[in-house]
Amino acid sequence: MKAVWQLSLQLWRRMPVLVVLAGGLWVYGMGMLVWSVRGDQALAGIGMSLVFFGGWFWHLGQGQVLRGLCRPESFLLPQFRRRLSELAILDVALWVLLPALLAAVCGMPYVWLVTTGLLLAAAIGLASGTGQRASFLIWLVVIAAGWMPQLAAKIAQAALHSPLTPVALLLAAALILKLVLRPLLRIDDREPDVSPLESTGLGRLQSPSMEGAPRRGAIIKRVNVWFDGMAQRAMERALASYRRRPGARQRLALIRSLLLPHDNPPAIALRLALVAAMVTLYFVVIQHRPHYNAAVIGAYAVLLSLSRFPQLGRGMLRMRPNLADLYLTLAPASRSDYQKTLVDALLLLVPVTALSALAYTALGIVLVHATEPGRMLLTAAIVAVAGSLVALAVHLIGPEGSLGRGLVNIVVVLGAMATYWGGYVLLGALGLGIGGALLALLTISFAFGVWFAAQREYQRRPPCFDAPLA
Repeated sequence: MKAVWQLSLQLWRRMPVLVVLAGGLWVYGMGMLVWSVRGDQALAGIGMSLVFFGGWFWHLGQGQVLRGLCRPESFLLPQFRRRLSELAILDVALWVLLPALLAAVCGMPYVWLVTTGLLLAAAIGLASGTGQRASFLIWLVVIAAGWMPQLAAKIAQAALHSPLTPVALLLAAALILKLVLRPLLRIDDREPDVSPLESTGLGRLQSPSMEGAPRRGAIIKRVNVWFDGMAQRAMERALASYRRRPGARQRLALIRSLLLPHDNPPAIALRLALVAAMVTLYFVVIQHRPHYNAAVIGAYAVLLSLSRFPQLGRGMLRMRPNLADLYLTLAPASRSDYQKTLVDALLLLVPVTALSALAYTALGIVLVHATEPGRMLLTAAIVAVAGSLVALAVHLIGPEGSLGRGLVNIVVVLGAMATYWGGYVLLGALGLGIGGALLALLTISFAFGVWFAAQREYQRRPPCFDAPLA
């Protein structure tokens, strides 16, 4: 039992906030179920809903922990699979069997449906946490339900009264668990890691706390091969140009191709094409919805383009030991010169972000047939330039802890969204010329002030090549 206890403590040690949140929902929900024994069915329903959400959150974290534990070397531990099975039995008893037993005691209707629903919620949370392809299939069902909500409501109403629904939910949970656990329990060589500053976006949604990258599918592998080939060719071109004319500009281009391997023109074009294909498919699915506000397209475009910068902060931390080789290769005259070289190389992200925001906004304008395309494009361009400068600055010198970085990113995103909507209203009131000039003056001057202050602070700091704390 000692091994099972240590395994159960892994989630608390890695994500204590999630444990407190999910555990609080479980305790509060179970308390409401116990109190509803007197016959209050509404209270029992609320309590069971809390247990549902708590189970999803809990198993989302458990999936991330399991993904880090299931490494080839872990299977060398004595009876590792058996201990995982014992932990799974304890988990099912806590999150499925005990709430279902209380639901039966309370006299809740559809007890078997509730039991299999709890198991399905746990399986979905586990799939989402491990990042397996099964979670993508689950979200397809959610998207399909949002596409045709009336049909989904009729299907849900019919399923609620069907005696076969619990069996179907049980089979669905078993299928999801099989798709999730089979690759994790298979002993195989670990796939090579991608660059910490990659920009393919294929792993952008994965939590930074997830250890042990999941095995990628054939399509993702093929796309990664395309991006890696473009990065290799860009590196070779930059190296050949530097050998022909070893100037400052060629040197900076070579450093950029090393630090930002997927930010060369062919890779940027491929990334925009992939995003355009996904966005087009999404709009084809939801185009029947009435009262769609076209102005929100620009906000989504800015938000999507700024999603690159949280990865920058994490990637620079992960690259610290490797940057020691770059420092020795460059042999700078001072530490400040080395820091300035990194800053100049990373500044490429600002025009790339602005270009991406403009491309996404233009695509959205075409898809929704927006009536004020110039207003949307100008607002998105100004806010993307200012937002990317601020985001680059704060993630360059901001906190190193995941909580601090998350809070900083929330502030930057909320500020960018507020600036976009304020700028959109301003351009509508004063016109594109005067409104755009005023918006650019206010936002870009502020962004340049933040950027220059952050640049001075970064150059003042000594380079650090220590690996980040786990």
